[in-house]
Amino acid sequence: MIAVGIDPGLTGAAALVDSRGSCAIIDMPTVALPGTGLIRRRIDGGALARALREYCPIGEPRVVAIEAVRTMGGQNNAVQTQGSLMRSLGAIEAVLEVLRLDFQSVEPQVWKGFYGLGSDKKESMAKALALYPDAPIRLAKDHNKAEALLIAHWMLRTSLA
Repeated sequence: MIAVGIDPGLTGAAALVDSRGSCAIIDMPTVALPGTGLIRRRIDGGALARALREYCPIGEPRVVAIEAVRTMGGQNNAVQTQGSLMRSLGAIEAVLEVLRLDFQSVEPQVWKGFYGLGSDKKESMAKALALYPDAPIRLAKDHNKAEALLIAHWMLRTSLA
């Protein structure tokens, strides 16, 4: 069985794990947007579809979880940034639907609670490396990869239970 975990967003990632302990991580593919707006990239749905199909061949049992995201107000949450996040989520969901990959949304509190994690990104990276020592998550900017990997692992473990 293959489990896919997705941390949505332009700097997000998709991670794939299997019941044998193998893992792969895909940076969320993006393309440039024209113009000079605040948001300069969008999800490349075609590239994401090709990558997921490579790792999730037709007929292979798989489960998919996407971290649930919502818009949030506040001083540090520009409406453009929130709009971009929702646009990214919609693009990812559309790719999954076209590929006929059923998915579920998972609240951060649920998958992080499974591991006893809080909001510290370093804790997520340490936990992901403890589970998958060869995972390519060595830099601070790799926290989205680590979270996608933990979501995938959570999905695998809770699906097999």
